[in-house]
Amino acid sequence: MSAITDTQPDKIAESGPPAGDLLSALLAETRELTAVERFAKQHDDNALPEQSQHYRDLIPLTAPTEGQQYAFEVDLDQCSGCKACVSACHSLNGLEPSETWRSVGQLYGQNGLPVIQHVTTACHHCVDPGCLNGCPTNAYEKDPVTGIVRHLDDQCFGCQYCTMTCPYEVPQYSPSKGIVRKCDMCHGRLAEREAPACVQACPNQAIKISIVDVGQTVTRTNAGTFLPATPPASLTNPTTVYHSAKPLPDDLQAADANFAKPQHAHVPLVVMLVLTQLSVGAVAFGSAARWSGMNAGAGFTIVLGVLAGLTGLGLAPLHLGRPHLAFRSILGWRHSWLSREALVFGAYAPMAMNAAAYVVLPYIQSYLPESAEGLLATVLPAPARPLAEAAAVLAGAAGVFCSAMIYIFTGREFWRGPRTFAKFAGVALVLGPAFALACVASNAAATRESTSGGVLLAVVLVATLTKLTYEALVFAQTEGSLPLTARLMKRDLLPLTLARFGLGLFGGVLTPIVLSITGVGSWGGAAMAAVGFGCLLLGELAERALYFSAVIPLKMPGGVRS
Repeated sequence: MSAITDTQPDKIAESGPPAGDLLSALLAETRELTAVERFAKQHDDNALPEQSQHYRDLIPLTAPTEGQQYAFEVDLDQCSGCKACVSACHSLNGLEPSETWRSVGQLYGQNGLPVIQHVTTACHHCVDPGCLNGCPTNAYEKDPVTGIVRHLDDQCFGCQYCTMTCPYEVPQYSPSKGIVRKCDMCHGRLAEREAPACVQACPNQAIKISIVDVGQTVTRTNAGTFLPATPPASLTNPTTVYHSAKPLPDDLQAADANFAKPQHAHVPLVVMLVLTQLSVGAVAFGSAARWSGMNAGAGFTIVLGVLAGLTGLGLAPLHLGRPHLAFRSILGWRHSWLSREALVFGAYAPMAMNAAAYVVLPYIQSYLPESAEGLLATVLPAPARPLAEAAAVLAGAAGVFCSAMIYIFTGREFWRGPRTFAKFAGVALVLGPAFALACVASNAAATRESTSGGVLLAVVLVATLTKLTYEALVFAQTEGSLPLTARLMKRDLLPLTLARFGLGLFGGVLTPIVLSITGVGSWGGAAMAAVGFGCLLLGELAERALYFSAVIPLKMPGGVRS
């Protein structure tokens, strides 16, 4: 091509119009170049996309090497908050109106000189991703070369647990698709040396893709260096690098720091958690009541408690966006507490049914042929009954522990360890003896046997008072996100809060006091014990709904809310 270009002036001078006529010169050149030469010349002039000059320096020219990965780099001085990156990401990825893979928030200074800092944020492609660690179906993968955290849509069954384990609200649930989706740094475009949509759209070149050292990132984020007014970086070691030529004030606060709204109540989870914890408590206190010599109502407490637990486990898949894939819930047992919960409660169910079979056997034994009686005696030997009940209780307690760890793992303040353990174990300690009391009292009234139920009454009273008092302590908190939780409970969720404490006081405090005076051996006492248990059950359902609705999620700074 260079040889052709060098000879063009001679050719034009010989056969073309005067050299001063540009149009004539171009026409002459066109006549001389072959079709192949014209195509080659056009390709050389447009080797990169037209806009490449604007983002060519904003993406790496080479792939990361061992110990490195891609990361977003944000120049805070250049971010104007225009949200061009948000619009481009939404359009290119074909997101639904409610989906946002990139957002723009604000930080502002509380003291000294007024400061307003815009912050653009998307997935941080963390070194230790919370979404990946929490996913029960292994629907996330971290690319071993680029470090990009990708979501595998086909593997997801829509449990939404990753939306809780990510401290930056990155994964977005799509109700229409029944799955979660998230930013993948436009990895397909990067592979073709094309910039991600957000990088290409930013008019100020505030966003770029850089290569970071993983070890240095871990050291930096474990030391707390990330961005002011954000969740602790040590939770997941985010790789995004924010920098500014001027130092950011230490008192920066998110523009929406004092904004709170009720979260999704997750009704199927509310019912599942309460019924499984009731089941464990019923098996435990029913067995204890039977061992202490109470009437046959103690045995029926076990049977009905097992049925309640099985009902709760059966309703759990209704929480999923794709319930038909519920069997995948155990795939992530190595790292996900949700998978461990599924496995442990899967073991609890047959153990609890085995304990219940001992209760049912005497009532059906006379209807069975002699051969079946012998088989049942071999399968359910009487001396093994206490061991069967104890094994069911231990398995159930392990299941409750796993349930609690699911939410403790998220790092949300309202779901911290002591508070969650107290609430989850408290349901078993409140509903278990209350259910046993109702069953024992009903059996006493039907058979006219005398029973006091004094121990069960005392346990219900003490457990309920303790649990309600501990829950009420949230209203006295003055630090962290708990004041926002208390504000939600007193304003947006006030009817639910009143129902929770009102039903708890009536069923767990007033009812035991009255029954300790009137006795539980009559039909009136049995009816009151049943009503008291019903109120407690409704109260615990309300408590669990508040547990989900009043939590303040960890998140990146958001915009000003109206």
